Amino acid sequence: MDEVDMLDIGENAFRDYLFNNHKEDFSSLIVGRREPVEWKGEEFPPLYFLLQRKVECAINEMLDQLEELVLTAKELRLEKAGPNPTRVDLFGCSESTGITIIELKKSQQTERQAFTELLAYANHFCSIFPGVNETAITSILVAPMETRTVKDAYVQELLLNKKNIVSLIPSCDDGCYSLSVFYPEESYYKWFENNVFNDHSMTCVTMSFPLIQGWIDSEHDEPPQYAKDALNQISNSVAHILESKGFHSIVYSSQKWNEIAGLFPYPNMIVVAAVNPFSSARTYTEDGSIGGRSAPGRLTEIQAIYNQLTEDGQRFNWLEAMESDFSGRLIRAVRDQLEFCLLNESQSIHVEIGLPDWYGLKTSMVDAVFTHNFEAYTTGLLREVYTEYVCYLYETGQQEVMFGYQMLTPFLAVWEICRGFGYEAE
Repeated sequence: MDEVDMLDIGENAFRDYLFNNHKEDFSSLIVGRREPVEWKGEEFPPLYFLLQRKVECAINEMLDQLEELVLTAKELRLEKAGPNPTRVDLFGCSESTGITIIELKKSQQTERQAFTELLAYANHFCSIFPGVNETAITSILVAPMETRTVKDAYVQELLLNKKNIVSLIPSCDDGCYSLSVFYPEESYYKWFENNVFNDHSMTCVTMSFPLIQGWIDSEHDEPPQYAKDALNQISNSVAHILESKGFHSIVYSSQKWNEIAGLFPYPNMIVVAAVNPFSSARTYTEDGSIGGRSAPGRLTEIQAIYNQLTEDGQRFNWLEAMESDFSGRLIRAVRDQLEFCLLNESQSIHVEIGLPDWYGLKTSMVDAVFTHNFEAYTTGLLREVYTEYVCYLYETGQQEVMFGYQMLTPFLAVWEICRGFGYEAE
């Protein structure tokens, strides 16, 4: 089977062929669907496998939905003003797919443009239907999928941005056209595992504050239930804010044991550990060279960017600045929400901000052992991966509780699973 050279019939002709012959059965052209990867080992599956399975399940779910797709327009104009209005190659909809946009490109030189246009089209529909987000829109890219940039962006949109997007590769066999499903290779998920999920990529922020009589107290054995409820509610509200701002994090609250709580002016603590893409431990600049505990390919790509900066740009430590900016945004988000939660009419509650090393905090006797640790909440990709682990436990009969909801936030369950993210082989 040879890849379709749309130069033979032209993009316009291929678009017309799809619209005229497959308005109601577009999915009949789709081939190459396969079941998501399966883990056959007895030990816990690695992180990259869970990421891969999650993406492949999402792709297959979208393929199922495309069975109901009906094409309702071609060259749909999105802007009437100006000499060169924007046109969507094919437009359709269904109860399963919602608004569906299809963009066709014949070569790798133009598939990057097509991918960018798809994202812009989805944003346009969100703007004309206020309140709609891109999860209500299905985007389909029909292209050779030969460009590394497009492949990287595709995984990013599926895994991190939760976009409903499918890539199909056109091909032809004896004059019969088909669209092969593009599944990213395993290496793309290992890239995320090696560069995202370890202690060196985590920025830890702590917010400590005093006991509040009648609201957040301490007792001999353990804090009263109303104190637990208050601390859990605060952690939950912080997690919601971090989720909305795109942070991949773990959030929980803790209180020093009653026996030692009196030794600390601020025995209550909100702990946030978030993946920092600009962590200096992972990437740094030294004498014009990019180094760090990262995959060599990642360092090479960042070095290529650095080499193209002006002399002033190279003297300005841009990686350090971005790391600082990330930490600042994280601190402000947590602080502002905690201050909101502690609003009251009677007193001003002082909050002490800390930036401990995440590995050091996890292994500290005072901060991780001699404490009551309450419900743990995960956000972003950490939440997605944790959920995948829980599903795996139920699939393999290793669950210890009856229902999945019981695994959502218990500290020990989240801690046992998420602490493995920090492991990095020598």
